[in-house]
Amino acid sequence: MEDLIEEYKELAIICFKTDYSDFNSVKNNNKSVDRMIEIVEEIRFIDKAVKHFIKLLNIEDQQINLWAAIHILEKLSVDSRVKEKALNIIKIAAQNKNLGVKAMGFRMWLEDWHKRNM
Repeated sequence: MEDLIEEYKELAIICFKTDYSDFNSVKNNNKSVDRMIEIVEEIRFIDKAVKHFIKLLNIEDQQINLWAAIHILEKLSVDSRVKEKALNIIKIAAQNKNLGVKAMGFRMWLEDWHKRNM
């Protein structure tokens, strides 16, 4: 399971480095996101792996925590403390003017998540 978590981190870094003006970069981003979702699906019922995955919320470098937060909220059953931490990470990103269009995407994601979960 640790190999899957490490792979997830590497894929999150690919997403962080995406150049949205470059078709191949966007294509690699999309493939990375698909694989990240597969990894989360693989570990979702393995408590030890989920606990290890939750630790990714503490890795701010290259927005690994941001991707983990999204996938935790979308795919995993976690306690309210973890849920709140994940939501706060996304809320901060949604308000970060330095993220430009990405921040708007996070705001839209939050609105959609709230509609589905509140």
